[in-house]
Amino acid sequence: MMTKIYRSQTDRVLTGLLGGIAEYFHINSQILRIIFVVLSIFPGHLIAGLLIYVICLVVVPANPNVYGVHKNTDKQTRRNLTDVDEFDK
Repeated sequence: MMTKIYRSQTDRVLTGLLGGIAEYFHINSQILRIIFVVLSIFPGHLIAGLLIYVICLVVVPANPNVYGVHKNTDKQTRRNLTDVDEFDK
């Protein structure tokens, strides 16, 4: 089974893109972030690095299996909290 690259919902600093790439390659995300920053600060590479980051941000989807983000958004699966009583202490 082929795994896909997703933006991480748990290992994120800004958007989770580098965290998701690190999860895909099974490496430490901090190392990947340091490599990205070091490569981006070389003269002439900052704009290219940011452009590649934004393109990947648009192309790579968020992880659909974390924190209740599911593809099935059927209204029957949602719960309504209408019968909840609130009490002041």
